[in-house]
Amino acid sequence: MHQVQAVLAKCVITISIMLVIPEQATALERLFVFVQQADSPGNDYSRINNSTFEKCELSCERDIECNAFTYNQIRGECFLKKAPAQWTTIRPGAITGIRLSPIQLSPEDE
Repeated sequence: MHQVQAVLAKCVITISIMLVIPEQATALERLFVFVQQADSPGNDYSRINNSTFEKCELSCERDIECNAFTYNQIRGECFLKKAPAQWTTIRPGAITGIRLSPIQLSPEDE
């Protein structure tokens, strides 16, 4: 009986740790800056219908070609972009995410 309890306790601890780590990693790895009520016209290469903002952001994050996206909250449409436009257009219900460049550390900072 004690062996079963020890195994169960180990499983619960392992599962708890696994659930905490992804949340912390996601908070620390923000890859985008967001512009509310704005569209970045052009440079679209993919459109995802029936999306949520979170799915749109994740789709861009996982795609190395994606450097920006616009999510239309009213229509639930996601537009992945190869590059953001040099300007944005005011569009109610739209959110544009622009991928941030990674910070490169010098050898002294590591």
